Amino acid sequence: MNIQKQFCSNSEITSYRIEYYDSIEKVNLDHWEEVSKNQNIYLGHNYLSALEMGLSDFNFRYFLFYDTDNKIVGISYFQLLNITDQDINFDALSNKMQGLLPLSFKKWLSSRILICGNAFATGENGFVFLDCVSKSDSIELIDKAIQHIVDQEEIANRSISISLIKEFWPNELSQFTAFKSYKYHEVNIDVNMVLDIKPSWSSFDDYLQALNSKFRTKTKQVLKKSEQLEIIDFEIDTIQERLSEIDKLYHNMVNKSSFSFGRLNAKTLLELKDRLGESLYFKGYLLDNKLIGFATATTLNQTLDGNFIGIDHHYNKEFSVYQRILYDFIGYAIEKKMTSVKLGRTAEEIKSGVGALPIEMKFYAKHHNFFKNGILKPFISLLKPSQFNLRRPFKIDKMKKGA
Repeated sequence: MNIQKQFCSNSEITSYRIEYYDSIEKVNLDHWEEVSKNQNIYLGHNYLSALEMGLSDFNFRYFLFYDTDNKIVGISYFQLLNITDQDINFDALSNKMQGLLPLSFKKWLSSRILICGNAFATGENGFVFLDCVSKSDSIELIDKAIQHIVDQEEIANRSISISLIKEFWPNELSQFTAFKSYKYHEVNIDVNMVLDIKPSWSSFDDYLQALNSKFRTKTKQVLKKSEQLEIIDFEIDTIQERLSEIDKLYHNMVNKSSFSFGRLNAKTLLELKDRLGESLYFKGYLLDNKLIGFATATTLNQTLDGNFIGIDHHYNKEFSVYQRILYDFIGYAIEKKMTSVKLGRTAEEIKSGVGALPIEMKFYAKHHNFFKNGILKPFISLLKPSQFNLRRPFKIDKMKKGA
């Protein structure tokens, strides 16, 4: 599908032409990469193509924005999916809203939604504009692109209830608060736990020595409990052999979350590994040749971004599988001389125990029924990040605390 349309604005750049596609394979990749500059793996052709191949329940939309000189100046990426009761732990979500979420909202949440960005990766992966496009223009163009998709889906009898623009780090948030002028609500979500890798760490032992004695002992206990595990790099043939096991372990983890924007599957992970190769970190954790855990991550701007983890909870406590996965992320990032590790939103206390600190993130949401969008606002304001005890495992943190 290729739709060309003029979007007029009140800015110095008076109009833009857009091209609109339903597959990355139809997009002019030279133009796409001229804007993305291949700096974000989540906006790369290989990654997007793998998602399209693996996620048959999703639909995808791609926009290319051109100025009046027909020069490419921006790109944006959207996912469309159906959220069902299976994706919502309503009690857990209600608890995040102080128990004030009416049961009737469950029907609102079970609906077709549009995401500007990526349901399976945190951060600003929904759009990129060149510097010649002002922030106000970029926000207006994203809003109009969303409205265009909503209108097209309505014509096709696939109405979209809620649109999300996800999700912004604190240093970028102030630039995009203007989305609120387009009737989007700012939403707090659980923090992302991020560990900064110190330049002085050249090995995992350096990290270990940076821990205070209490947490160094705990780390050694985890390494001792998990030493029976066979930890292997998963390649294409290994993934193919264990597709059903990977699926089961992945769903074990998703089922414990309060909310998920759709579900991945082992086939998609296989497609990602096939296209990304060494850019996709993929390790399996075996006990007597039985897969009891796996972990994936991608590299993004010298950061290891932890993506998907699957664990057999029957073995987790005895062999410290989850914590071993976290330490392996850290060890890999140190080995590859990265600057940080993003460990994600769940199990915040455990992640703070390995040295990660909470970074607040926000996204924007709008219900496309005007009345429901107004009602949604006060309930969204109740949504707060989960509370947890922040651990301080490093020697320097202990010194600062006593200062």
